[in-house]
Amino acid sequence: MVRRPQTLTQQIAPSPAGVEGAKAETRTWKAGPRALSVDLAKVARPAARKFGFADARLFADWPIIMGEAIARMTLPLAIKRDKTGDRRTLVLKCSAAAAPLIQHYTQQILERVNTHYGFSAVTHLQMKQGPIPPPPVPPKPRPPLSVEAEAALQVRVSEVETEPLRAALLALGRCIGNR
Repeated sequence: MVRRPQTLTQQIAPSPAGVEGAKAETRTWKAGPRALSVDLAKVARPAARKFGFADARLFADWPIIMGEAIARMTLPLAIKRDKTGDRRTLVLKCSAAAAPLIQHYTQQILERVNTHYGFSAVTHLQMKQGPIPPPPVPPKPRPPLSVEAEAALQVRVSEVETEPLRAALLALGRCIGNR
């Protein structure tokens, strides 16, 4: 069953200071769940502006912009502007060992950031040395099901008629069975 969003309409009276004959304004709200990404950008915008970013895309897309190798060695901290606004400096945090490599790739880093934004967002690069947080540890692979548990799972899903649903139920059963 597909749930359709309900639409609520509210009549808003014109302001008392308004002109005679002014029509009432109508607002429409849609009931139902909203995408988190819509509100997340609004919430992250003030924090990103504090550090000189117009939006948080640079933080979120850093591994995509730089590639995994450089993204593991660097962390964007801020975009600084001078008083005239002509010089925009990207401040990167990197380890002391990675600093010569990052300095060598300065032009490529600036080009990739500017290409990602679609305009000349940064003109200079500044490095600050310090420890970079380690990447998240990938989860451990789960051991396969025992022969008895696999046979019992096959028997349970054998009555399902459609093949894609049966395959999905088998995958779910294997995942749950390891817990």
